Amino acid sequence: MKINLLNAETLRGTLPRLICSHDEIQVAVAWGYNGELAKLLMEHSAKFRSVIIGLNGFATCPDLVDRLIDTPNAWVAKATTGIFHPKIYLFRSGSRTEAIVGSANFTSGGLQRNYEACLHIEGSGKEDIFEQLQKELCCYDTLKQRVTSTLSDSYRRQHAAARRRQGTRDPILPNDDKSDKGLVSTLARMGWAEFALEVKRDHYHSFKGRLELLSEIQSLFSGVDKFSDLPVSVWKGIAGTLGRGNEDTSVPGNHDWAWFGSMGGNGDFASLILKQDPKLGAALDCIPREDPVSFENYNNYCESFHRAFVEAGSHHVGNVATATRLLAMKRPDMFVCVNGKNKAGLAKALNFAPSTLSIDNYWERVIVPIQSSPWYNAPRPKTEDSELWDYRVAMLDAIYYDDDA
Repeated sequence: MKINLLNAETLRGTLPRLICSHDEIQVAVAWGYNGELAKLLMEHSAKFRSVIIGLNGFATCPDLVDRLIDTPNAWVAKATTGIFHPKIYLFRSGSRTEAIVGSANFTSGGLQRNYEACLHIEGSGKEDIFEQLQKELCCYDTLKQRVTSTLSDSYRRQHAAARRRQGTRDPILPNDDKSDKGLVSTLARMGWAEFALEVKRDHYHSFKGRLELLSEIQSLFSGVDKFSDLPVSVWKGIAGTLGRGNEDTSVPGNHDWAWFGSMGGNGDFASLILKQDPKLGAALDCIPREDPVSFENYNNYCESFHRAFVEAGSHHVGNVATATRLLAMKRPDMFVCVNGKNKAGLAKALNFAPSTLSIDNYWERVIVPIQSSPWYNAPRPKTEDSELWDYRVAMLDAIYYDDDA
């Protein structure tokens, strides 16, 4: 067995030879680019046994992802925990085997300007080091996501949005098994200008009045540490159980608290709100006031929300409308209340059947595609629309509300 140390310059000279001279190619790298070496690699794609490239941090070029569309034995890594971070290049011709393992990604930096250190190993494929590398490569099989035009298009849109501002850390990828039609829906493709125009039309209510209501509610939340610190009249307002118009003079402001979903008809929910149920309050406290809301935060909220109904002996366990009403009022930048008046419109815009939506799949069917969209990831405007941007997800109600529904 022969071992040499390579830097970026010597690696750049060695990789083309290995790509061209060997019969079988296996690559697992965190990030990739679309330069001349990528072109050469794709010219030898018939040799691919397994090529898998990570997308964490949007550091992989969308043009390279495009090249991989429908390429046999080529995948991107869908790592849901941690970062896909290996740098392994393995080549075989019969028993003759060569590998490069080290710090260099398949990027212009890794192959040109960076200070890299990689081991170039040559020998028989039966030697222990090559068997270990093969075993490690096989461990990535569960992460492999086939590259389709749908995935590539979604990644390109998210990549562009991430480059305009500091958005989500990692891309949200369409899934082979579930197809994730929401990620290619009209709402997921909408840009900021179109979004703002549609919201301002607000055919049934007042665009300005909606912003004022959300601003009032945000002020109320910012003045306390916990939801339980707010008076019962405010609970009712935030929960949408006051009905149409401000029926309770102890609630601040002259707002129509029924906007964004009137929940007064849900007796069990209204009862818990009236009692200021501590478990319901604890549920909403699971959602941070300002920090990014994770799926774990959402899941904890849902569990506590359900528990409040169960322990109160309710015949119901809450529904997606009541659960998302509270979420949208606390974090209008993250959630929209899906209710009887907007569900059909939102479902059509996000490519799901209205009757199938539940608290359990709301994050996947509504929040995930929204967070991949250009309008959601647009930079905060330095204009009068800055407040709309702050409340942009909850304000979807202005687009999809239908009074006849």
